[in-house]
This record gives sequence, structure tokens and C-alpha cells, in this order.
Amino acid sequence: MSLQKNKTFLAASAILLITFFIIVFILLDWVDTGFFIGPLRFNHWMVIIGTFFIAVYTPIFYFMKRHYSKRVQSLLNIHIFGFLISFLFVSIHFAGQIARPPQFYPELGEGIALYITMALLVATGFLHRFQIIPKKAQKYYPPHFNRYYHVSITTAFYIIIMIHIFLNLDIL
Repeated sequence: MSLQKNKTFLAASAILLITFFIIVFILLDWVDTGFFIGPLRFNHWMVIIGTFFIAVYTPIFYFMKRHYSKRVQSLLNIHIFGFLISFLFVSIHFAGQIARPPQFYPELGEGIALYITMALLVATGFLHRFQIIPKKAQKYYPPHFNRYYHVSITTAFYIIIMIHIFLNLDIL
């Protein structure tokens, strides 16, 4: 692994570790994310910001990497770190929802499907970017195996997020 890839790997791993600890702190009720900022709770602002970035940057990234190949490394770094920070924001929302008292517990339904989808996107992106699959195991996977699943899960993300938003706005 090159020095640049190693620095990127360490920084990405640190963000995932921070995400894990924040989730634990919220679930243990050491951190409160239920306070209001304007009309919405803090954890809702986090999920709006994170989801908006993912929903908007994904097609931009897809377009830009094909038309501006000289800037692929910069675009890829924005993709990696922007999505990891967005996953952190979504995790704050999800942990805040899970940590609610029983009398106010949400219906998880598509929310849990969405969080699992996000976790799979992070996992497949991490595996693809840092080529973590051992050499021995790589002979069992087609060359673009991981990229195929990453793109497929991204499509599932768009479908589930639309359903989640429409259900919570009482449109569906």
C-alpha cells in the first residue's frame, strides 16, 4: 500500500472508529442528540445534511470522474471522506432514534433497512478503495465484483431513502 493510500486508510479508519464511539455514547445516553435547533432535533439536522450530501454528490462524482479524469484523486478523496462524515451524521440520527425511551420508540421499518444499506455502502467502498480482500480470496471474485455491489447498493439507497422520506412526511 502506498504512503498516500496508507494515510487515507488511517484517516478513514479513524473516522469509522469515531463513528462507533459516538454511537455507543448516544446509546449509553452519555450524549444527548434530542435537543432542538430551530424546528428540528439535532439528530434530524445531522441526517438531513448527511443524506443530502450523499444524494447530491453521488451523481456529481459519477459524472465528474468520467469527464475530468485529471481530478479523479481529488474527487475520490471528497467521495471517501464526505461519505464517511455523512455516515457519521446518519449514525448520529440512527443511534438517537434507537436510544429513545420506549413510550416514544420509532417504528424502525425502512429506517433500519436504510441504515443497513448505508453500512453496506461504507463496507463495500472501504473494501474496494483499500483492496482489503486477501489475494487468495480474490480468485473467487470477478474483477468488478465489489464495484458491482457498491453501485447496486447505491441504487437501493436512493429507493429506500425516498420511501423513508415519503413515509415520514405522510405522503405514502
